[in-house]
Amino acid sequence: MAEKPVKWRALLLLASCLATILASCTSETTKKTYIVHMDKWAKPEKFTDHIQWYSSLIYSVASRTTGTGDENSHFENRVIYNYQTAFHGVAALLSEEEVKKLQEEDGVVAVFPETVYQLHTTRSPVFLGLEHEDSTSIWSDVLSDHDVVVGVLDTGIWPESQSFNDSGMKRIPAHWRGTCETGRRFTKSSCNKKIVGARVFYRGYEAASGRINDQKEYKSARDQDGHGTHTAATVAGAPVRGANLLGYAYGTARGMSPGARIAAYKVCWTGGCFSSDILSAVDQAVADGVDVLSISLGGGVSSYYRDTLSIAAFGAMEKGVFVSCSAGNGGPDPISLTNVSPWVATVGASTMDRDFPANVKLGSGKFFTGTSLYKGRRSLSTEMQYPLIYHGSNSSNLTPSSMCLEGTLNPHSVAGKIVICDRGISPRVQKGQVVKDAGGIGMILSNTAANGEELVADCHLLPAVAVGEMAGKSIKRYALSSRNPTATLAFFGTKLGIMPSPVVAAFSSRGPNLLSLEVLKPDMVAPGVNILAAWTGVLGPSSLPSDPRRTRFNILSGTSMSCPHVSGVAALLKSRHPDWSPAAIKSALMTTAYIHDNNLNPIKDASTEQPSTAFDHGAGHIHPLKALNPGLVYDILPQEYFDFLCTQGLTASQLLLFAKFSKRTCRRTLAGPGDLNYPAISTVLSDNGNTSVSTLHRTVTNVGRPVSSYRVVVSPFKGVYVRVVPTMLNFTRTIKKLSYKITFTARSSQASPEFGALIWRDGVHNVRSPIVVTWITPL
Repeated sequence: MAEKPVKWRALLLLASCLATILASCTSETTKKTYIVHMDKWAKPEKFTDHIQWYSSLIYSVASRTTGTGDENSHFENRVIYNYQTAFHGVAALLSEEEVKKLQEEDGVVAVFPETVYQLHTTRSPVFLGLEHEDSTSIWSDVLSDHDVVVGVLDTGIWPESQSFNDSGMKRIPAHWRGTCETGRRFTKSSCNKKIVGARVFYRGYEAASGRINDQKEYKSARDQDGHGTHTAATVAGAPVRGANLLGYAYGTARGMSPGARIAAYKVCWTGGCFSSDILSAVDQAVADGVDVLSISLGGGVSSYYRDTLSIAAFGAMEKGVFVSCSAGNGGPDPISLTNVSPWVATVGASTMDRDFPANVKLGSGKFFTGTSLYKGRRSLSTEMQYPLIYHGSNSSNLTPSSMCLEGTLNPHSVAGKIVICDRGISPRVQKGQVVKDAGGIGMILSNTAANGEELVADCHLLPAVAVGEMAGKSIKRYALSSRNPTATLAFFGTKLGIMPSPVVAAFSSRGPNLLSLEVLKPDMVAPGVNILAAWTGVLGPSSLPSDPRRTRFNILSGTSMSCPHVSGVAALLKSRHPDWSPAAIKSALMTTAYIHDNNLNPIKDASTEQPSTAFDHGAGHIHPLKALNPGLVYDILPQEYFDFLCTQGLTASQLLLFAKFSKRTCRRTLAGPGDLNYPAISTVLSDNGNTSVSTLHRTVTNVGRPVSSYRVVVSPFKGVYVRVVPTMLNFTRTIKKLSYKITFTARSSQASPEFGALIWRDGVHNVRSPIVVTWITPL
């Protein structure tokens, strides 16, 4: 982030303008789905319930815009969903004229068009310290996590997977009110004591894309894609011995909270995940009684009041539900985050200490190390050399043929050769299929500058090895400069104890948080690279339709995989501390996170191989065992989140979107957004030459030993003096909450943000809050 101040500001301004432009592009003339936000407190007495009122409003504007009664016969098809729990309002099919009329009605807070979200797409329990490598017992058996229900919003679930075996599980908890919806190849018996609920949401999708073909796609909770099964098993999969993918990653697969229950909410279909369906799923999940929501999907960044998922998550938080969301796979670009609301846990992705090494040996004798999950009937002899070809040039400009896009390879030049393919545009495994279809016998998948040295393993359909950018450049130079270039590929299975690890994945989306620089995002990172978990029974591990292989488990990478790790650990914390709020659980995860790898060096960024920053890893990498006993937590009540929104320039009607369960008003208790009692500390200072001072306030709650004393330690900064008052916090049996203030006084402005930490220590706990100081020039 070593940018000049002008460039840094320009980047923020550009991103802000782009978000504004995109948000204003709503010029559709035909009827489309809109989400209508209603003020539940404005319901006229003449209506018996809110649904009747909402329906009456929609019918009223429909009749007035057409001028006829013809709408009456089609009216029931106009209202797609009614929202009543985590959100209040409806989703309805409306024309632009009808929307304008509706916005004039009393009680209508806002109307926004449908948004399309996309999915952000074992050893991790051992890596996280939840299970000893030689243990046969489940670490969570000592907890009462059987009473915790995790709602997974995704592509559904494959109920036959051994990961969802309910053997030995206790009765379904009494607070659970959900159900098991039936549909194609999904019956009541598909649910059990592990899968306690399953629902589908497709009305918004069908309104935009037409009816789902039930013969090609399961119009039920059954998972055809595999993504939902993988995330659900990562959250709470039961232990399965001998789990592996074609022999790779062999061992016992288990979720983070193996005793927790799963409720599957299918919101994603072949054409994407639609906001009206997601909103209905969150609304229903809260009504059903989930304790945790795991949401591995996202769209672009919108203002808090325009983001329906953010609004719904606020309602879930008010009901005591912990919401975990993936940060997105837009890295390593800065300001690429999604799901940035302070009331959700935003999770980035990191590596584990496990790898799947493979080698490229050139005819020149040089070796290059890469990675692969290939295991098939085709094999290349390590004792032979095979012709090598690259369709690119020495230029850094990529071409369709250098990226091995469909239809770009000439079989006459490719047949019988190993083909070098650049990453980009098409899926990695699809490039191998293109090579195979053209007669190629192998592939070397080369990273570009966008991916750097990060290696992600794939289950290829032909012998293939992925290599980093530097190795790729060397291999391509050899292929272009040699008269008869040759190579061979070798595969070495699974390797453990990889150093360094963890490393922040290059694809993991980065901060800062465009909406509020004072709220650091992402919140944390968790394992998200090469994760083994359960898989669908109708799709091969490459996810390509042409893949005939079927496996019970698959290895995937993405923040979609890191999010359920945090969701599962949150379920463990909820079971141990049922009285903790969602904010307290997130605080425990953040303040106990670590920022050093297994070489005891700062966690690296895979895209640069340099130390990562808080914009990359947030508070750090989760440490579940320490999170169980964090010592102190930064708690935040729903009203305090509302007061934060009051500092964000929202209008009274926009604030109404977040005042669902009580008539909340701004108490003006926060001097600014930086005063939100967040576990991370981020301040914005002016570099206009005048003295700039920023004072932020925090309150910590003692959840450790009743009588304890904590002393503060703050890392030094180049650009500011930092002062904390008081420097000691003394807790007693009667004093459980104490406050402190931290003052930043400008010393010399810096060209890029500075990173450090504040730590409260009592000899047992180290309660760490990352600090970010950002310098801006007032316009």
